[in-house]
Amino acid sequence: MLPLPAFADQSWLVVSDIHLNPFDRAPVPSSYGSDSDWALWSSALRAMRRANPHPAVVVVAGDLLAHHFPNLARAKRTLPEAASEQTMRRIAQSLEQAFPRAQFLVTLGNNDDPCGDYRTAPGTPYLAALARIWEPLVDRDGAASDFAQGFAHDGAYTANLPVRGLRAVVLDDVYLSTGYHPCGRVADDPAREQLEYLSHAIAGLPRGTRALLLAHIPPGVDAVSTLFAHRFLVIPFLRAGDESALRSILQDEHGHIAFALLGHVHRNDFRLFGGVPMLIAPSISPIYNNNPAFLLLSVAPDGTLDDYTLYADDLPAGAWTRLFDFGEYGVGRRFDARTLVAAHARIGRNEALQQAWIAALAGGAARAEVNGATWRTPWCAQLLDGSAFTRCAGLRARVLVLPAIAVLLAIVIVASLVLIFVRLPVRRRS
Repeated sequence: MLPLPAFADQSWLVVSDIHLNPFDRAPVPSSYGSDSDWALWSSALRAMRRANPHPAVVVVAGDLLAHHFPNLARAKRTLPEAASEQTMRRIAQSLEQAFPRAQFLVTLGNNDDPCGDYRTAPGTPYLAALARIWEPLVDRDGAASDFAQGFAHDGAYTANLPVRGLRAVVLDDVYLSTGYHPCGRVADDPAREQLEYLSHAIAGLPRGTRALLLAHIPPGVDAVSTLFAHRFLVIPFLRAGDESALRSILQDEHGHIAFALLGHVHRNDFRLFGGVPMLIAPSISPIYNNNPAFLLLSVAPDGTLDDYTLYADDLPAGAWTRLFDFGEYGVGRRFDARTLVAAHARIGRNEALQQAWIAALAGGAARAEVNGATWRTPWCAQLLDGSAFTRCAGLRARVLVLPAIAVLLAIVIVASLVLIFVRLPVRRRS
């Protein structure tokens, strides 16, 4: 049994990237390299209940469905739309049964549409069906009166929270991502609509109220993909123009935003973007050789995030344990811009703390891609992007190599074509 933590503040649960494969009905939890099966999801629910059986809020930060879900459904001769709705309904029901007193917040991820990855389109019957599934949990006690309409349109809504002076602003930032390509024709610009909604929602906060920002995809550098590209390319999460607009909004309004919660990376980390402290939740799915994990938050009466604790499932041992908490950075337990800068600095100069942070990234898994040789890439991404990130991560020479090679290849190809066309008439005359 996990020990029940004694928080003085309000306790919240955060779960992300469940990636449930409903067609995998193995009796044992799935392991590295696979998405979650029912056995793993049931194990995670039991562990969350042991960590806190009665959290005030449960946050679901997107990517509830397995990777390649439409293909999995078709392989079972099932329509992806029907299978997606049924799986979402079962996840919602399982969470409601586990936490009947909690208020819920949910956002969608890039894998949560039956049309395919990054293919969500606004105003579909599927979104309307999901709004009906999640409304009883999110609008519990009238907390989110605009949920049904907003979520059915494009996934964006606001919700009151059981913390005085804090209101949730929820976005579907898949529309802003570099991989977004809508399913079918989209008349409006959903990315612009999301950004406008964010700006108006923050501007409309009552006096003395701050926002909790919830979305799925973090802004800034995708450190894991950059590592997979052998650091020859710096890969961003969001399109440059949309990220710039988001940064501008956050910089202007960061004093009205308490903190942000995101997922997508399958790694537990933090970053500071536009002056807003951002906590990135780990994943339940172990598909990227990480241990399944979730977060328990301690939220202060003023809406500030006071601390968070990481719980992870050691897959080889088959046991969920408390692995790490923010206080271990030694900069105080309050999660804000000042402590994030201080924690970042301590990771950079304290080898023991650096190793603890590396272990926490992937829930203590041994086969993670971040190690003593690659740690600067995710570390620099905590605070930096653009050329500042490239310099910090020591990638300037590598990043310049690929364009240089591309230019040389282009020159070689053009020269070869010219030579072919010059020699061709000669051969014809001969």
